[in-house]
Amino acid sequence: MYRGTAWFLGLIALAAAACNRDASTAGVQPCDEIALSPANAAAASHNVIVIVNDTMRRDRLGAYGGPAETPAFDAFAAQNLLFEHAFTQAPWTKPSIATLFTSLYPSQHGVASDPQFRNPLDAQRSAPLTKADVLSDEFETLPEVMQAAGYRTAAFVANPWMGKRFGFAQGFEVYDDSFAQWGIKGEVVSRAALQWLSQLPPGSKFFVYLHYLDSHMPYGVLDRQDLARRASQLSADTRPLSEPAILAIKTIPRFADRVSPLAEGYQPSLSLIELSYDSGLSQFDGALATFLNGFKQHWAFDNTAVIITSDHGEALFERGYGNHGNGLFDDEVAVPLAARFPGTRAEQKRIACPVGLIDVMPSLCTYLNLNCPKPMFGTSFISAPGRRDGEPRYIVTEGVAQRPAHRAIRNATYKLLWETEVLADGKKKENPYSLYDVATDPQERQDLLKSSERSSQTERAFQTLASALRDAVPAFSEPSKTYAPVDPQTRERLRALGYAD
Repeated sequence: MYRGTAWFLGLIALAAAACNRDASTAGVQPCDEIALSPANAAAASHNVIVIVNDTMRRDRLGAYGGPAETPAFDAFAAQNLLFEHAFTQAPWTKPSIATLFTSLYPSQHGVASDPQFRNPLDAQRSAPLTKADVLSDEFETLPEVMQAAGYRTAAFVANPWMGKRFGFAQGFEVYDDSFAQWGIKGEVVSRAALQWLSQLPPGSKFFVYLHYLDSHMPYGVLDRQDLARRASQLSADTRPLSEPAILAIKTIPRFADRVSPLAEGYQPSLSLIELSYDSGLSQFDGALATFLNGFKQHWAFDNTAVIITSDHGEALFERGYGNHGNGLFDDEVAVPLAARFPGTRAEQKRIACPVGLIDVMPSLCTYLNLNCPKPMFGTSFISAPGRRDGEPRYIVTEGVAQRPAHRAIRNATYKLLWETEVLADGKKKENPYSLYDVATDPQERQDLLKSSERSSQTERAFQTLASALRDAVPAFSEPSKTYAPVDPQTRERLRALGYAD
């Protein structure tokens, strides 16, 4: 059971209510769509590259039917594997990447929030950010496992939350966080990684982690000609604008010369924010193309697994608020995931089973036949020969930066939110629960619990997920909290990215 979860006492009555589980309310089986080839059951000689583009919302990418121009990602996904239902375990960077590196939930590894992230109504919220929590060195991380197995390890990261001081450099021979600067472009990260790879002696085993920031706020620049072609689309956008949206539209969308579209006669609209965000995605895609095209010439290309994903998505004011770390809707928690695993076989290139970032580490342990630490709470989405199917499970995402108690739990059909604190829009829900049929309502617009006449199916789904949430994350004793100072330069960089303010 979650530590300190007095808020779950109300579920005891629900747990006593018997319910018949059917395919739509029960947990999902572990993924069995990707299997090691019988002739290549031990892939320990393969290398691994993990690519994370910060703040990459799944439904905006072309491969998922989105409007952003992402030809490099789309081509990679078409040629390899595309996971249709991948989710983060936290909607902001630090806890999400800590989960990726440990296969522990945020409430277990403890990098769940920064002490300076306070409730929006807290008068002390504007106090200077002076320290932040650290990923404990008591954990054995994925890079440490790789290094212990004889892999050369290197990371090139652009997000200031990924700085060495916050514990993410464990297990890396090279950890270059010099890219955490204002305005750094992903092209620089790509070329630095390619340079390091080019210097490896042939036959070396390696693990490389790349963390880009191109689609993070303040997003990408707009093109005047493109915007002129979209004039009718912009004028037809009559979606309501909240005060935070209006402020964002005044400050974020910019042309390359830093002039605002509003100064050239365009009216405020959510489309301006979306186009700016999509421009950032396209900028990352260009950097991805640089890296992938360069790596194709490398001696290890045919023998290297590549995973491309994100730490979280982004709210684009469709619910009144923007940025991330604010909510548990799929705007912020649904992430893209495409992968290439030499030596595996899959009947389909599109992988339908739900997976989480928490599953990446156990999957690589299976794929590389590594001796990984226990416990890990993710489930491998790669099947080893002779592996028995595991128990059905649910996908859980934990609290946001200012509301750490909030939770989301889902199966293939339904998603249940538990939100007790003031929400990002400044309101507090009368009923802390909300339930969505994400199979038919992927935008999460209709809360089934608000219906005056709940169907028996809705009631079963609610009771099943509410009961399952009590035990979905096992008890775990996290190490003592440690903190690292945040210097003024890092504080200003974080503030410019929408954090710490």
